[in-house]
Amino acid sequence: MSDDPLFKDVTYYIVGDIDQKVISLLSDGGAKKDSYLSEMVSHVIADDCTQSEYSEARELFELPVVTSDWVRLSVACKKQLNLELFSPEDVIFSGVVACCSELTLEDTNALWAMLTTNGGKCQQNLDKQCTHLITGNSHGAKYEVALKHEATIKIVCPDWVTDTLEKKERQDESLYHPKLLKSPTDLATPPSTPPPAINTTPPEPTPMDVEQQEEQAKQQAKQKLKAQALQQHGRIHQKQEVAVSRSPANQGTRPRQKSPARPAMPHLSRSPGAVPTMPQMLPIPNMPQMGLPSFLPPEMQRPGMPRPLRNITNRTELPGNMPGMMPNSIKTNQRMPFNPALPPSHRPPPPRYVPPSMSQQGQIRPSISMPATYWGHDPSDNLPPEMCLLGCVFYITDYVKIVGQSEIDKWKKVIEQHGGQVDNAYSNRVTHLLCATQHTDVFHIALKDQRRVVTAFWLNDVLVKKKMLPPYQALHLPIIYGENKPCSNQLLCVTNFDGDERLRVKQMIHAIGAKYTGYMTHGNSAIICGRPNGTKYDKASEWKIPVVNVQWLSDLVLGHLEALKLPLNPKYRVLGQENQFNLDLSKVFHLMVGWQVPLKIQKETWKKVKRNQENEKQKEDVDGEPDLKKQKLSIEDPSVIQNTTQPVIIFTGFPKGQVRKFQTVVSQLGGISTENPRLCTHLVAPSLSRTMKFFVAINVCKHVVTGDWIEACLAQGAFVDETPYKLKDEVTEKTMNCVLEDSLKRAQTKKLFEGMSFYISPSVSPPSSDLEKIVEAAGGQILKQRPNTQIFTEHKDENGNMKTVMITCENDVMLYKDLIAKDIAIFNAEFILSGVMRQTVDFKSYQIDVH
Repeated sequence: MSDDPLFKDVTYYIVGDIDQKVISLLSDGGAKKDSYLSEMVSHVIADDCTQSEYSEARELFELPVVTSDWVRLSVACKKQLNLELFSPEDVIFSGVVACCSELTLEDTNALWAMLTTNGGKCQQNLDKQCTHLITGNSHGAKYEVALKHEATIKIVCPDWVTDTLEKKERQDESLYHPKLLKSPTDLATPPSTPPPAINTTPPEPTPMDVEQQEEQAKQQAKQKLKAQALQQHGRIHQKQEVAVSRSPANQGTRPRQKSPARPAMPHLSRSPGAVPTMPQMLPIPNMPQMGLPSFLPPEMQRPGMPRPLRNITNRTELPGNMPGMMPNSIKTNQRMPFNPALPPSHRPPPPRYVPPSMSQQGQIRPSISMPATYWGHDPSDNLPPEMCLLGCVFYITDYVKIVGQSEIDKWKKVIEQHGGQVDNAYSNRVTHLLCATQHTDVFHIALKDQRRVVTAFWLNDVLVKKKMLPPYQALHLPIIYGENKPCSNQLLCVTNFDGDERLRVKQMIHAIGAKYTGYMTHGNSAIICGRPNGTKYDKASEWKIPVVNVQWLSDLVLGHLEALKLPLNPKYRVLGQENQFNLDLSKVFHLMVGWQVPLKIQKETWKKVKRNQENEKQKEDVDGEPDLKKQKLSIEDPSVIQNTTQPVIIFTGFPKGQVRKFQTVVSQLGGISTENPRLCTHLVAPSLSRTMKFFVAINVCKHVVTGDWIEACLAQGAFVDETPYKLKDEVTEKTMNCVLEDSLKRAQTKKLFEGMSFYISPSVSPPSSDLEKIVEAAGGQILKQRPNTQIFTEHKDENGNMKTVMITCENDVMLYKDLIAKDIAIFNAEFILSGVMRQTVDFKSYQIDVH
């Protein structure tokens, strides 16, 4: 047997509160602790999956997360156990804390093994932490205590555990109460006293007996007629089914199969008829067949069968003759809530537009088959980009509840800076309604008035492009869903999207109520794919997980739930198209009416703008350059920073309120505050931290000090010597294996990545845009196109070290098989991140082991 430490290959990170004994076990087993999440971490230990860092570990870094039980049980078994059995979520007995009572030692041990290996816990004491009491008898001290706390402690027999494992679904505890159990001796042991002599002559019926028999016959006849009537309507009530199963006529004994999960428990058997059988589902007429649902048990799914999408339309479409339903109400657009208090013209429109009659609108509209033309501003109005919202009058509705009034006030300022206006009430002068959903009265009024209805996503994209364009993405329009989103049962994964596109896909997933996962498992409903390549794409094909494009997601955002029907429409499987986020405007014709007429700028508005431009120009002639430009140069322009003798200061790790106070002090003392870490001379931080500002600033700044330096400067009325206020964080420095003071000296002597070039693969985290800023601040260069293998092998320094470096991650490794085949080293993002913190280039620690 090997004498190697049990956890020698484990580098772990702790999420939440973990027992110190567990940490000791890891340390004794040779594990290394990391104080921050990175790709260097091999295991994340977490007992609470609600922590924010848990989601970061799973989604951002795609690291395996296990509970502390994995450590304890691995030590007990003297080997590392299967990680999948100890995930804090998606385990069948997750959250179960069981106490066993009135069971043999053999049965107790078997139950302990079944529960703990499937996410549960077992303990001997019945206390407030217990969720379940597992007992074979309806008596005993623990049973009596649990009865008094049935609201918090479920009382079940051992069959609850085995049936749950057998059926792969948590069973209803009420059906497994010990009071429904009978001992085999009660069922099989003959009576101890001899039976009385049987009188072959039937007794003379009394008048009472005759009346009871007649009454029973009448009741049975009534029940039979009632059952027949209900069966004809396809609605057999579960309670009646239970009553029938418990009637004396149905209490025949039946053998119970032994569970394959553990040895049988011979001393217990369920009382016949005690567990009510579920009523058989009657076939619903005219129900379209959508394919096999994904929740079928494995034995009913053939090997190699394509994995179907979770099809919510199968359970939402109902036959037209169901009670309380209107005829032909099976279409998906009936999911919108019906509000009888609204007049017909204000009710929410269905997702698909039906052209109104001329009498309703008073004008002829083009048919849907004809492509409509949509406009922003009038093309004849040549607007400057900084005034892209000129002539727009906004009314903001439901966003106040979503983001808060303080955020809305910021939006108002931005809109006004770009020429727009924001009204506090809806009126005829409003041109644009800014709303998140279609579930407000103002939305329906604006739609009737043919106003432009848009979302904050549209506003953001317009400000980025500096041009008012009609909505061109699904999220630019208010969504049709309310609080009950249609895809809450969908688990979606994303691949081959970068930067803003990846963020937009996540936002669309959130809009339909689905859950986003950065990792991909067999449980994913579908994968949203930008290009037909990559590890996730290949695995999805192997696991029969549907691969769909952004159009599938866009249609769901717009309310077209037929996208969920199986088999999938072929248009949703076409990958790698250009402008894949673009909106199919024919599907939202009713929301685009306000964009059919160009927005013409009024003469008075134009005069006001020109007057302001002339005033600005006159000011420019007097002062040499506009104030805004001077202010921008004084803060962000490198030429000004290089020539100034005043400190240029940036803050990181402090609350926003504290930063504002510090910035005020800096301004009073004649210094310069900046948000660009590449321009700073001083970095002020409470501790050593892995933030973007820290990663960039450590390459360029002269001093890293604490907030006490600002306080001392305020007290002296001038900038004081930085030496007594240098940042020293021995704990974090030891964890990061760096000395901050030495790192600063090395950075000021020579740029870390000077003469080096980097190519960063698409799925690397942090995003390539962030890594690019860090590399450039450290003197390196980012390559936009991937070099050929010859560049990697020949571009080396005098010591034989690579000068062209590939930064990638496990998800993208398969994209670079040509490099791997020639044994060219590839590295993870820590080559850059940890490199700049230590100001050393380490070609060994961060190389990805592809073998």
